[in-house]
Amino acid sequence: MKLLLFTTVTTLLIGCAKFNKSVTIIKDCTGTYLQLNGKDYHVCNTEKTDNLANGTKVNATFTKVNNCNDNSNCNIVHENEGWIKIKKIK
Repeated sequence: MKLLLFTTVTTLLIGCAKFNKSVTIIKDCTGTYLQLNGKDYHVCNTEKTDNLANGTKVNATFTKVNNCNDNSNCNIVHENEGWIKIKKIK
């Protein structure tokens, strides 16, 4: 029983923490985002997307993170689902 519970919890945690999806790059003065199903996720490690233009469709693997240093100097708000860190992008 304990093994089944451990396996189920581990599977759920891994499944929730990591995404491998087809996404769209969104860039504005507030930062860079990956858009998935109409929701924008704020990219922490933007060096992974520096060579990609706004609107480019890519496949990306990413994980949610709690916080990131934000250096934007923009006076608008870009609604988003939180910070992510890109693991792979192509």
